[in-house]
Amino acid sequence: MHTYVEARGSSIEGIDYTRPFGYQGFCMDYLVGQVIEEWMIDEAVELLGEVFQTHEYFNEKAFRHLLSEHGGKLPITVRAVEEGKRVGLKNVLMSVEAEGEEFAWLAPWIETMLLRAGWYGTTVCTVSSVIKDMEKKYSAICGGPMNICFLNDFGARGVSSHESAEIGGAAHLVNYYGTDNMEGLRWAKHRYGKCATGYSVFASEHSTTTIYTKAGEVNAYTHFLTTVPSDKIISIVPDSYDYENAVRNIFGKILKELILSRSAPTVVRPDSGDPVTMAVLTLKWLWEDFGGTTNEKGFKVLNPKVRVIYGDGINLQSIDTILQAVIAAGFSIENIIFGMGGKLLQGVDRDTFKFACKLSYAIVDGQPVHIFKDPITDHGKKSKSGLLKLIIKDGVYQTVERHEYPELKDELDIIFKDGSLVKTLTFDQIRKNAEN
Repeated sequence: MHTYVEARGSSIEGIDYTRPFGYQGFCMDYLVGQVIEEWMIDEAVELLGEVFQTHEYFNEKAFRHLLSEHGGKLPITVRAVEEGKRVGLKNVLMSVEAEGEEFAWLAPWIETMLLRAGWYGTTVCTVSSVIKDMEKKYSAICGGPMNICFLNDFGARGVSSHESAEIGGAAHLVNYYGTDNMEGLRWAKHRYGKCATGYSVFASEHSTTTIYTKAGEVNAYTHFLTTVPSDKIISIVPDSYDYENAVRNIFGKILKELILSRSAPTVVRPDSGDPVTMAVLTLKWLWEDFGGTTNEKGFKVLNPKVRVIYGDGINLQSIDTILQAVIAAGFSIENIIFGMGGKLLQGVDRDTFKFACKLSYAIVDGQPVHIFKDPITDHGKKSKSGLLKLIIKDGVYQTVERHEYPELKDELDIIFKDGSLVKTLTFDQIRKNAEN
């Protein structure tokens, strides 16, 4: 039996690709070595007997044989396109094969695990990549440089689980280095090598200001600015009370010389109000109080001692709208960066890119059978048939059957076979794939 995974479409207007991520980490965590143990089979006999009210149809014999003859390792072959690459929608991204009459069923049996492993990391990685596309677009308009920390992962507390923070946080790091998600950093390093580095900065939160009480607000900001080393970026959220007063009077007057005396930027983080309005107002206030320069395309660039980060209510649409407003106000987008939380790591699902895993080929009674579905009520769910491979033809990924175009390389590499990883990538290689 041969099954495959694809992204059948997009719920994000104008996006026609995905960047696969997470297969290697999943295989390392859940497939390598012995994954079937005797206690699991015993538990399955009991649990499935309860669920279906019969033990008659659970394939206990095959699982016992899998344990005794294969040491509990899975005799399957997993192929996948290299992680980080930009693959057009409706192409095979991964395939699983299991051979032999006794174990062929393992290919569709593992569908739930593999589909879940693929859609989440890939979707987060793609959303992060879409924002990078957006950054490139607006940077070209205003003449500003790209920023490796233009988008920062604020999502660790906004996801449903520790593992979601790990996988989603690592997926974002394929495109950007900015993160406050230590779980994602750690997961990437342990599964893809030590080069999976991300960066964060010294940052205040509301309680580190409000513990000084409203009367001590100036003392709070003074403490931050004098405690953090001068050569380290500091981000301050100043909207605990009166945001305009904090930016214009405290930062722009009382603490202005202290801010200018530091060698690294002080980053102002508005965190309430309308994101578009507050982003532009903050830039204007900082321009009036700290000044700056005008670049070759005529856009304003703030004094390098001050910058802005916006992390409240941030999603694909709000970033696009804010950047349009920033440019319309005459500012280069290099003045502002973003923090994205729940909408980066949690605001996605399997239908964001319409992921599916389907059986497409089997050998039945010695004869090959091409398998597909094509519901007349939704032809968008039509599945592929045959033994599939992924090729690059005329510079574009295409999914074909393995006997077609024998002169062209199958871009689906074997990454796992019979209990072992066959091919591994470093995080640096994945990042290079994403840069192309």
